[in-house]
Amino acid sequence: MVKSKINFESFLIIHFLTFILSLVFSLIIYSNLKGLISAFNIMIILKTTFLLGVLFFIWTFFYKIHTKIIITKEDITFQKIFNSKKYNFNDLEYFFEKQELAKHRKYNALFLVKENKIIERISSFDYSNYEELKSKIKISESINKEVYFYDLIKVLIGLNPKVRTKNH
Repeated sequence: MVKSKINFESFLIIHFLTFILSLVFSLIIYSNLKGLISAFNIMIILKTTFLLGVLFFIWTFFYKIHTKIIITKEDITFQKIFNSKKYNFNDLEYFFEKQELAKHRKYNALFLVKENKIIERISSFDYSNYEELKSKIKISESINKEVYFYDLIKVLIGLNPKVRTKNH
């Protein structure tokens, strides 16, 4: 059995940014609502609604990123804050790996596929033992698959986009 280990650098970055953005957005929302009490303004309502949506997206991303992974011989489990998902390796089709670009580095990301949809992502940005996790995944790897940016965003917020085959 292998358990994931959080990458300390990403842990600090994600927690700090989530805290700062939540604080700033909450203060702006509070300020907008104070202004709304004195006079009704549709623009304040729209700005507040937009900021609440962005705050919801930030917390959804934070929730999705913080996943503990446990890999056994038969299955892989993703334990999130409020729920857990277990996948038997026999039920998964394959995985593929892509590089994700950051400002100064490249990170590897592994995508698990079931029924031609990406169901989970494991990234070297998030986990310090990425290579060990990858080596314990007992399904085949596909090399001619790709993920577009908007598909990656869908995966990060918990949706399951379809897998795309590279056209060369």
